[in-house]
Amino acid sequence: MLIILLRIIINKNMKTIPHNKDYRITLQRKIVLEELRKVCSHPTAKQLHLMTKKRNSNISLATIYRSLDFLEKQKLIIKLQSKDKEARYDGNPEKHCHLCCDECNCVQDVFDVEDVKIKSKQLNKSGFVPNFNFLELHGLCKSCLS
Repeated sequence: MLIILLRIIINKNMKTIPHNKDYRITLQRKIVLEELRKVCSHPTAKQLHLMTKKRNSNISLATIYRSLDFLEKQKLIIKLQSKDKEARYDGNPEKHCHLCCDECNCVQDVFDVEDVKIKSKQLNKSGFVPNFNFLELHGLCKSCLS
């Protein structure tokens, strides 16, 4: 119940598709964004396609992929792309981290991460400054560990 309330509060504060003369705000894009923001499960494009077909039976998988690509470019969603795995999508573009299970492929959001620091002489020497706004940590979830 708390997760549902948190998702409702977050959705009210999130950006919608901005109006712009360079593109159209199509019904399909709106449906994809709304359906993605209803869930915390980080669905794949195929899963999202099944979800959206309940509202618009004519929407194709190709339209889902094009809509997801558009929404990601507008920074309205996050694409989680792990090596050798199907991309998953997050309807919450706010700063948070993801815990990705390598066994069952579940993805969990973590919002209370404040300061992430990596102690590395090589990193310091390189002068590279990492951005930890969207950190993905891979491992095993609690269910897969037991």
